[in-house]
Amino acid sequence: MPARSRRRSKVRVLAVALAVGSVSLGLSLALTPNDAAGQKAEPSRAKPRPPAPDGGDRYDPENVTAISQFMETVGKGNEKYAAKDYPGAIDVFKKAIQLNPRQPLGPYLLGEAYLATNNLGEAEAAFKGAEELNDPKQQLVRSHVLFALADCYEREKKWDLARAAWQAYSDHAAKLGPDGGAHPQSGAARIKAVDDWLKLDKQYELVRQRIAAEKADAGASADAGKPAAPKPPAPPVKK
Repeated sequence: MPARSRRRSKVRVLAVALAVGSVSLGLSLALTPNDAAGQKAEPSRAKPRPPAPDGGDRYDPENVTAISQFMETVGKGNEKYAAKDYPGAIDVFKKAIQLNPRQPLGPYLLGEAYLATNNLGEAEAAFKGAEELNDPKQQLVRSHVLFALADCYEREKKWDLARAAWQAYSDHAAKLGPDGGAHPQSGAARIKAVDDWLKLDKQYELVRQRIAAEKADAGASADAGKPAAPKPPAPPVKK
């Protein structure tokens, strides 16, 4: 597990890389997969529109006919992440969450940025926040969220939580089907790995208990072999 975690840390990239392009104020959104997740991109549903003749608002909150302010902010955060400015990315992703607190992409990307700084506690909190925002229209994003949360638990050695999270990822991936972009076999492989580590941990626990008992017995034997401490002299009896 430690070797695998180190290897994943070296090759892990932002699981959802956002390429925000503008053609006649259209939005192009691409999901670039994590090498471990191997998840496909969702096709862009953006429809270009000409600029407003009166110079009106260039944002579309629904992110359909033009880019939303949320997505534009997310793109800026992703640029900072790509430049390895992780504190800057964290600040920008927090701003994106304020713009659209019901969008799971914001806390998910925030979690990835925290993970890049090895702040597992904050990463876990962000991923859990993203997990609670289950948008039926964003099932591929949810795949990344569930994968990231399970991976985070595993890195924290929270084996029971990790196993349950990998099961949730596997179940979700199975529902998406073969063309859904997720891979249930990845979750199944991690569940087996976690089960193996749980078995090893139980075996090591027995060893640790035996070592602790042997140390306690050795200490008791050493104390028994020591000469008794001399008693202090009795006070003189007054006549």
